[in-house]
Amino acid sequence: MTTPLFDVVAMTEHWARAHPGTVACRVERRRHTETLTYAQLDDLITGAATRLARAGVTAGTRAAVLVPPGRDLVAVVLALLRLRAVPVLIDPGLGARAVGACLAEAAPEAFVAIPRAHLARVLLGWARDSVRTTVTLATRSMWLARTRHARTRHPAWTAPDGDEPALIVFTSGSTGAPKGVPYRHRHLAGQTELLAHLGALEPGTTLYSTFPPFAVAAPSMGCEAIIPRRTPSRPERTDPAAMARSITTHRVRALFAAPALLDRLARHCLRHDQILDTVEVVLTAGAPLPFPVLRRALRCLPPHADVRSIYGATECLLVSMADAAELTATAEATARGAGTCLGGVLPGNKVRVIRITDEAIPHWSDDLLVPPGTVGEITVAGPAVGDPYLARPDEGALARVDDHGEPVHRMGDLGLMDEQGRLWFAGRKSERVRTAGGELYTDQVEPIVNALPGVRRSALVGVGPPGDQRPVLCVECEPGTSRHETLERVRALAATGGAVAEVLAHPGLPTDVRHASKIRRPLLARWAARKLGLEER
Repeated sequence: MTTPLFDVVAMTEHWARAHPGTVACRVERRRHTETLTYAQLDDLITGAATRLARAGVTAGTRAAVLVPPGRDLVAVVLALLRLRAVPVLIDPGLGARAVGACLAEAAPEAFVAIPRAHLARVLLGWARDSVRTTVTLATRSMWLARTRHARTRHPAWTAPDGDEPALIVFTSGSTGAPKGVPYRHRHLAGQTELLAHLGALEPGTTLYSTFPPFAVAAPSMGCEAIIPRRTPSRPERTDPAAMARSITTHRVRALFAAPALLDRLARHCLRHDQILDTVEVVLTAGAPLPFPVLRRALRCLPPHADVRSIYGATECLLVSMADAAELTATAEATARGAGTCLGGVLPGNKVRVIRITDEAIPHWSDDLLVPPGTVGEITVAGPAVGDPYLARPDEGALARVDDHGEPVHRMGDLGLMDEQGRLWFAGRKSERVRTAGGELYTDQVEPIVNALPGVRRSALVGVGPPGDQRPVLCVECEPGTSRHETLERVRALAATGGAVAEVLAHPGLPTDVRHASKIRRPLLARWAARKLGLEER
């Protein structure tokens, strides 16, 4: 195969020519599972590209895509890439207001969506000043197109240049308003190369992924993608029993799930004495992987299986990886307050830790660096770092540093680099607790508490103005345990440390709607302030 790595379309077409009858993806529906071979997927992509071209979509056209996960999303995205158009990918679960804000920033010229998204666009005025072409995707892939453009023939396809715009992806919004991250084709090339280091997306692998972009990438790499049916508004409510059945039925080799969802699956399997004996590798991302979750996951996997925790962000998808052995070896240090090990930096990335500041840093200087073992802000430079945010110059200035022409992304995460070259996570910079006596970092406190019997999870928040905040531990107890006894253990531990004076029980820590592993700490801080009679003004 001689096609460029960044050419996802050419990679998919290669597998369609070489193995037309091989299964490319299976899409789980309410009552059945739909199977698509590479030949069928290629037909879908070709049909979609033809219809989109006739509607006026051409090279460079920004096209918003609001299509649920499934075969049509895969076909539409790959068809747009085939046309060298620029898909704009927005998670509909963000909510109508956030979706509207994302569309206003992206200013798409085309709108490809299911009927109810079109209805919302009309009623709410989404991107009314920019959209010139609308394409409706209805039941059973029936396409209807309305456009003010003249109908055109499907243009001849040519491979894109590495500097051409490839797509725009919006962040989850779990740590602020969603931000648009533009990618060029060379950025996709960098991501493809980094994916190869995960040791999971190999030709012939069956991949079960709850992360839609993997469903698009997997067929291009010769993998069979299992696309699960998800609860549309709350993916963390995905039925773990259905997950386990699907993994077993399709003999899944590789599994991708966020830590919270992996925990639900592991708890289900342990309750039913079930071993997922076909699984060889589990990839997890979106939040640090707690050691108790890793321990539960390993108990429901075969002995030879591995669990790999991936660190990254929408702005630079893959940064580092820690496997089960590394996480196990560092678990004791984590329980003592060292933070969570993020593993070794993936080849091609340059990760450096700089001193903590909330101010912009226009230009790089080695004077910014902190010594190994010192907590600072994690920065990344490398082939997969996308372009600056769309229409967000102020936030872009806070997130980027110019290193003699090379963009350096500030992750907004705090951490350290140890003497062995391993990266550690200490918490989000915006979530650090700034007391009169110094700063506390969430991931250097919570794992200590989470190791106590009866604690399901905890969250450290600060109440009051930065610099004089009151640190408060909010604790969610394991079901069926004594809340009183659990809180007494936590209070006794807090008393020995002396840094945290307040411990509050919470019935269920609030999490991000789309990412159940991410606790909504600002909301929790307001709740704690009310409970303590210290409502923030």
